[in-house]
Amino acid sequence: MIRTTISAATLALLGTLQAHADQYAVRINVAFDGATPELLQALRIEEIDNFKAHGNQYVILEAPGEAYVEAYVFAIGRKAVELSTLDADWMHPSVAEMPLENRLRFLRQVECEYCVS
Repeated sequence: MIRTTISAATLALLGTLQAHADQYAVRINVAFDGATPELLQALRIEEIDNFKAHGNQYVILEAPGEAYVEAYVFAIGRKAVELSTLDADWMHPSVAEMPLENRLRFLRQVECEYCVS
């Protein structure tokens, strides 16, 4: 019985951690107001946040994987300058209450073959 409880707790924790891995920050070349609901539904992407910081435009997304983010960037007609994953859930209350400058520390840049410099 204890073994089952530990396994269930472990699976619940892994599910929570995996959800965080599906959040991405895309630094794009120009301002953007957001994609159409139809595009978001077709790509299975959720736009979590859209903001400007240090002269850069960012879109925070939740997506099934990086390929979906790439399709999103091409579909919205913008150029990705940088792609990052998030080391924490952007919308978690403890993170969401932080000043933007502190929240940006959770971005971890990843290799992006379609990003322009």
